Amino acid sequence: MITFTETYDSVREMKYWFQDKYEKWLILGSNHEAVNECYSLESDSNELAFGLGIAVTGTGITPKILLIENYQTVYIGFDSYIAAVSTIQSSSTIENRLFRLDGVFFDLLLLENGNLCIIHEIGAQVVTRDLTGIWSVGTDIVSDWVINDEQGILSLTEMDTGKVINISISTGAILPP
Repeated sequence: MITFTETYDSVREMKYWFQDKYEKWLILGSNHEAVNECYSLESDSNELAFGLGIAVTGTGITPKILLIENYQTVYIGFDSYIAAVSTIQSSSTIENRLFRLDGVFFDLLLLENGNLCIIHEIGAQVVTRDLTGIWSVGTDIVSDWVINDEQGILSLTEMDTGKVINISISTGAILPP
């Protein structure tokens, strides 16, 4: 299991800690102009043989980690991004991909079909495990969401109106109320 363990006051502090502890390390979001929080991730069963940290702008949403064991990839939602980081490191670099969201990250869910459903500030997106976009639906600001994988429906509630928007998980089509 991979979890957040420590917070650091700056990217520089986390970088020094990683340099002392790991041969290889990666800090996601370290290029942001205004970093307010830094988290390191730790593994209790050696999924990570390298240092992995996240520097966030402090939007108030805690980053979320999703480990898909069979595919040896850890997915991390933070700020306006989803990152996919390979836990298998055969080269001198840490393989990772970033996917930019249409809004501030809220939640990341693994669907029954293996795709990833991402809830963000102004809607939802579904991507494959290699972060290729399948569909995206924009809304007003989202205040709540419920996914019914069995029925194949994602329900988003808009903050200002309370309106519930039902979306087909497989196609991204907006369903009638």
